[in-house]
Amino acid sequence: MMKAPMNSIFKVSYALQRQQRAVERTLYASSAEESMLASKWVDAWHRLVQARLDKMAETSRYIDSRGRFLH
Repeated sequence: MMKAPMNSIFKVSYALQRQQRAVERTLYASSAEESMLASKWVDAWHRLVQARLDKMAETSRYIDSRGRFLH
């Protein structure tokens, strides 16, 4: 049962890393166009991270501290 929450944590971690790279590309862009494109990726990764965190929060209400479903 703990496999699913751990898998979700890794997915969120990966998405956060991608978001960080997109932020760095935005900051160090050599042109306004490149900066705008990178900022769109920042927004997309942010939405993905938030959705996954929301899903984890929703799921965690049904899992006890040992990883067992409460239903």
